[in-house]
Amino acid sequence: MKHVAKASILTLVLASTLVGCIYTSVKAPGPVNNQTQYLLTTEDYKILGTVEAEGIYKAYGPFVGLGGQGYEELYSKAKAMGADEIINHVFEVEGYSIFLIVYNEAKWHARATAIQYTDKAKKSAKTGLQ
Repeated sequence: MKHVAKASILTLVLASTLVGCIYTSVKAPGPVNNQTQYLLTTEDYKILGTVEAEGIYKAYGPFVGLGGQGYEELYSKAKAMGADEIINHVFEVEGYSIFLIVYNEAKWHARATAIQYTDKAKKSAKTGLQ
């Protein structure tokens, strides 16, 4: 009888600690790497417009991840518009996970401004002037 009671208590404690880990749903802005290493003024570029992309990132276990090419999609859409670069990119992420390492899924939406450098900016970049 004592053995059954100990096993029941152990099972209850284990189950109560896993309740928070079985399923999570988080909606938050994603990390953004939009630090400019040089100073741009409005004379250095022309805004061509806004580019957007969205997709789903899925991770199966700790080693397999699929669908997280947001920056590349924004950049290729901007290039198709004739842009040289994207600035002010923002990623919004809505994520789900089951047991944290078994399965993770995140819906992402990315947005950026497509710009084209002026001839003046291209010349100063080649010569190293700012």
